Amino acid sequence: MRTQTRMPAQRTQPTRRDGPHGYDDLEPDLRRLAAMQPHDPGRGPLRDRLICEFLPLVRNLSRRYLTATHSAEDIQQAATLGLIKALDRYNPDAATGGPLGYLIPSVRGEILRYLRDHSWALRVPRDLKELGVGINRATITLTQRLGRAPRPSELAEELDTTIADVVEALGALESYRAASLDIPGPDGELTLGERLGADDPDLEAATMRDELRERIDALPPRERRILLLRFFGDRTQSEIAAEIGVSQMHVSRLLSRVVARLREELGG
Repeated sequence: MRTQTRMPAQRTQPTRRDGPHGYDDLEPDLRRLAAMQPHDPGRGPLRDRLICEFLPLVRNLSRRYLTATHSAEDIQQAATLGLIKALDRYNPDAATGGPLGYLIPSVRGEILRYLRDHSWALRVPRDLKELGVGINRATITLTQRLGRAPRPSELAEELDTTIADVVEALGALESYRAASLDIPGPDGELTLGERLGADDPDLEAATMRDELRERIDALPPRERRILLLRFFGDRTQSEIAAEIGVSQMHVSRLLSRVVARLREELGG
């Protein structure tokens, strides 16, 4: 009896994704996805598979934009969002240069938008951020052309905008990086946080003091004298009574009445 030799099973080699045409084999699937209706039951699985197929591209692009202030996970998440958006709006008639010619600009654009919107220390309107980017580029160009730093009017002319917009954008650029309050000044000086002023607790009482002075000046002479001796002269009720020639009880009643009237006139 002859023994049949069993051939080993061949392993499927993974598709190489190198070079500008490494993803061309996925173009038919992209066309099928674009032709499907949103409620098509086969659209979801096909879309998920394409996302997984293009994830190596997302990782490679993300690594090119790593910064010291943004985590690799955040940048890759932004790139993945750009991939998903690009797949959902893929138009085979408008796409040129194969899948990568359409997907790479979309993913890169989403990464750049993320970096632009999350690199500022303060929240700045998007139009000012975009103008700030233009100012940085125009500054380099004009500096080389003029041999000096450009003036705001020259920047406005170069960018075809107003001087007021340039000045506002220059002010916004100062918010790109936050200064630490704990870094010491030069030559061991105090930190910025130690040099900043604090709230003055007497500011709120300043207006009240002026109004109180006017109210006290309007009091009858004897009541004004009793009030000043008690609260500004630090005299006891007994001492005031002896000086004015009335009883201590009378001084106490006068003080209570005057203080209550002032409190009511000053709004409690």
